[in-house]
Amino acid sequence: MSLPIPPKFLPPLKSPPIHHHQTPPPLAPPRAAISISIPDTGLGRTGTILDESTSSAFRDYQSLFVSQRSETIEPVVIKPIEGSIPVNFPSGTYYLAGPGLFTDDHGSTVHPLDGHGYLRAFHIDGNKRKATFTAKYVKTEAKKEEHDPVTDTWRFTHRGPFSVLKGGKRFGNTKVMKNVANTSVLKWAGRLLCLWEGGEPYEIESGSLDTVGRFNVENN
Repeated sequence: MSLPIPPKFLPPLKSPPIHHHQTPPPLAPPRAAISISIPDTGLGRTGTILDESTSSAFRDYQSLFVSQRSETIEPVVIKPIEGSIPVNFPSGTYYLAGPGLFTDDHGSTVHPLDGHGYLRAFHIDGNKRKATFTAKYVKTEAKKEEHDPVTDTWRFTHRGPFSVLKGGKRFGNTKVMKNVANTSVLKWAGRLLCLWEGGEPYEIESGSLDTVGRFNVENN
């Protein structure tokens, strides 16, 4: 007895490929042109402005380290470039101290903080509405040592940062700090003092700017 032959099954039909149709996004409407007017303020010429500003700042910085070779003993009237002293402006004197000499007459230089003390006074007369200027060196012991009043020449006798080596030579110096009284100026107990951070202040006559001498704070 023969068994029935099973029918042949057809292979599964392959589905046709599905094509996805992508709809492009809607186009954005074109933007309208915008017109912006920029006023001519001169800011576009940055090259010239920056160059002039940098050059001016450099000149101002360099002027801080120019040696003052002379004193202004007699008051000089300051002429205002712009404006004037206001009416009823209070009278008084503004004192300004700082280093004044950085190069001697023999080719030697010192650190800017070691320049000899130079005191300036700006006196304002509110009633007359005018201002005058005077300036003098503080007559410290170091100034007397390094300045020749006869020839009006200078020779630095100290070397090193903060001028701690007395003798002016590279070797065989005595370690003594040079008091140049150039740090600041203040009124204290009715006295005008030019200060230095490493030693005693020097007392100054407030009107003439003449140096009175060293001032011992502990005994006064």
